[in-house]
Amino acid sequence: MRSFSQESIARYFALGAISLLIVAWLCGTVSDALAGTEFGDITITPELQPTGNTFHGYAEYRIAVSNRSLDTVHQVTLILPKKVFGTPRNEIRELTRSVIVGPSATVYVSLLQPSVPLASGSELGVAIDGELQRDEVLLSGGQHARGRSSTTHVSIGVGTSPGAPVASKGFPLSLRILISRNVDPTALHAYADKLLSPPPSGGPSGSSSSSPGSRGRGSTPSYETIDLGLPVSAWNTTWLGFSRYDGIIVTAEDIRQMPPDVQSALWHYVECGGALFVLGEHELPESWGLKGLLKPELPTDSEGIAVYNVGFGQYIVSPATDAKNLNQKQWRFVIESWTKTGIPWQWNNSVEEANRIFPVVSRLGIPVRGLFLLMLLFAIVIGPVNLIMLSRRKRRIWLLWTTPVISLITCLGVFAYATFAEGWKQVVRTEGLTILDERVHRATTIGWTAFYSALTLGEGLHFGYETELTPQISARDTNKVLTVDWTHDQHLGSGWVTARVPIHFMVRKSETRRERVTVRRGANAGLRIVNSLGADISQFWLEDRDGAIYSAIDIPAGEEVELKLRPDLRVDSSNKSAEVLQFELWDPSINQDLNREEISPVLRDEMRWYGLSLSDNVTVSVQDSDLQWEVTDQLLKRSYNIKTSRPGGILKIHAERTTDLRAIFASGNWVENIERLKINPEKYLRPGCYIASLKASPFIEEGLQNVTEKQYSAAVYGILASE
Repeated sequence: MRSFSQESIARYFALGAISLLIVAWLCGTVSDALAGTEFGDITITPELQPTGNTFHGYAEYRIAVSNRSLDTVHQVTLILPKKVFGTPRNEIRELTRSVIVGPSATVYVSLLQPSVPLASGSELGVAIDGELQRDEVLLSGGQHARGRSSTTHVSIGVGTSPGAPVASKGFPLSLRILISRNVDPTALHAYADKLLSPPPSGGPSGSSSSSPGSRGRGSTPSYETIDLGLPVSAWNTTWLGFSRYDGIIVTAEDIRQMPPDVQSALWHYVECGGALFVLGEHELPESWGLKGLLKPELPTDSEGIAVYNVGFGQYIVSPATDAKNLNQKQWRFVIESWTKTGIPWQWNNSVEEANRIFPVVSRLGIPVRGLFLLMLLFAIVIGPVNLIMLSRRKRRIWLLWTTPVISLITCLGVFAYATFAEGWKQVVRTEGLTILDERVHRATTIGWTAFYSALTLGEGLHFGYETELTPQISARDTNKVLTVDWTHDQHLGSGWVTARVPIHFMVRKSETRRERVTVRRGANAGLRIVNSLGADISQFWLEDRDGAIYSAIDIPAGEEVELKLRPDLRVDSSNKSAEVLQFELWDPSINQDLNREEISPVLRDEMRWYGLSLSDNVTVSVQDSDLQWEVTDQLLKRSYNIKTSRPGGILKIHAERTTDLRAIFASGNWVENIERLKINPEKYLRPGCYIASLKASPFIEEGLQNVTEKQYSAAVYGILASE
C-alpha cells in the first residue's frame, strides 16, 4: 500500500486550493459579466452579441444602458473598439452611438457593424457626459466580415481581350444558417452534407456543423449553422441584425413565442431576400398584416412544403414539426432557397470593377500624361532656365527666392489643372428596384448607389436606420480608416468618401411608405391612374385582374392620365414563368474542360453571377466537339446549352430562368436584372400589379450633401391594394 508523506499531502491540498480559487474567480468573472459593468450611476450590460463567422450583412451588438440615479440625466456614448492596436487597413476604426438616459431608466442600444471588419483593438469603451471612462466592457462577439476582402469579381465576358489572364471571379458559396434552440440540426447535417459541403473546420465558437470535408473552390456551397444560445424572445429586434444570415430555421412554437418586434424584424428580413423556414404548420404571423392577402404556393418539387413569396424572399412552412421527418427532396428545396439568398454577396468588387458594373465617373486614375509634362516643365524652368537667366543678370543670389516662387507657381498650376479637369463636383448615382406593397404600406428596395467627389468630404454619408449598405471595398484598394456613428442616423463618417476615388454600395432596405398609384375605372371602362409615387414616371405598365396589360409614358408626379390597352404585350400564363437568358464569355480553359465532359470552376462562377447555380451532380454531353455542349444538372433538373462558332472561341450560354422578383435578387448583377425588368415588363407582371420606371429615386437616400450632379433611375413593382 502506497503511503504519502506530509509534504505530498500538503502539495495536493495546495493544488486543490489553487483550483478552487481559479474556479471561484471564473465564476465571479461570469457573474460580473452577466450583472454588467458599473461606471458610477451607469451600468452597461451586453444583451446580444454576434456569434459565428459571417461575411455579409450587419452584425448587431445590443447593449443595455441603465441609469441608477434617481434625479440625474446622463449622456452615454458607446465606442467599439475603445483603442486600436496597429494601423487599420480597410477596417472600421470606430463604431459609436450616444444616448440620453433618464433617471432610473434603461435604454437598449444597438451598435451595428456593416460588412467591413472591425479594427483589432480593445473592448467596448464608455464615455459618460463627455468623459471617457478608464475601464472597458468585455464583449465576446464572433468574427464578422473577415476573410473575404481580397475576393473580387473580374469580368471574363466579351469585353475581355483574348489572351488576357482569367482571374477568380467568386469564391465558393458559404451559407450561414441561424437555428433556434428548439431545432435539432442533426437531420439538417445528415441531408445537407449530401447537397452542401460542411466547413473545413468544426466551425467557430457559437456555431455547429457536421464533420469536416470541404470540397474545392467553385464546387457546391458549404454551410454552417449558428445558434445564438438565446430564446427567440431575446433575438434581434431590427432586421439588420438578421441580414448576415442566408437562412433561418425556427419552429411554429418559436413564432408564437416571439414578441411582435422580433416577428416584425423577421418579416423585414424575408422582404429583403431572406429565407425563413418554419417547422410545423403555421400561417403568416398576425403582426405581418399579410394574413389572407398572400396564398401559399405548393411547388411541384417541394413535396408538401408551402411557400409564401414575401418581397424578394421566401417564408417556407413544413407540416413536419421535426427536422428528422423531412426527406431529401424537401431539404433540397429549402437549401436552394438559402442559396438564392446568399448568391448576391459572393463578390466584393475592386474600385475599377465596381465602376465598370455601375459607372459613376467616366474615367478613373491620375492624368499621368498631363502631370508628367507639367513636372518636366517645372524641372526645366527651376533648373537650367532659372540658372541661365540669373547668371546672365549676375543675380545668382536670387536663386534663394526664385526657386520657392517657381515651386509655388507650379503647385498652384497642378491645383488649377486638377480643378479645371474635374472642378468641385460631387456626384451621386443611384439605381434601385422597389417592391411597393400598397396593401400593407411596405416598401422593400434593392439596388446600387455610388458616390464620387473631387475633394475629400469631412461630413461623410448619411442613411437611415433600416438601410443595409454593402461597400465594394477590396484589399487592393487604398488603405481606409473608417468610422460609423449611429446616434442620429447611420452616419458613415471619415474614410468612406475620399478625393477622386469612387465608392460603391449595394443597398437593401425595408420601410413603411405611403406612396401609391391610384387606379380608377373611366366612363368608357378604361383605366386611369394618379401618380402618387413622389417622382415623375417615364414608363408605366399595369396588368388588371383579368390579365390585360395597359401602359402610359411621361406621367408627372401628382398627375392623372388614362392608360392605353396593350394587347401586344399580353403573354400566355404558361409562357410567363420563365425567360430565355443568353450571355457570352471567353476563356479557353472552359472549352477544354467541356470537351473532357467537366465543368470549369470559372464557368460555375460565371453562371452563378447570372443567378444560375449548379450542384455537384452535373453531367456534360458533347453535342459537337469544340463547338456545342449540353450541361445537365441532375439534382436540380435543369439543362443549359452552350455553343461557340469556332474552337476556343466565345461561348454563348442559353438558359431558362424564372421571371419573378426573387430571380432578380438571386444574382450577382442587380443592375442588369433591373434593366431586364424594364425591357420585358410583361414577363414579370402579375394580375393586380404594375411596374413604373421613375426619373428619380425616392426610395433610396441621397446620402451626400451638396450634390452637384445626380444620376437617378428607379423601378417600382407595385402591388395594388384594390382596383
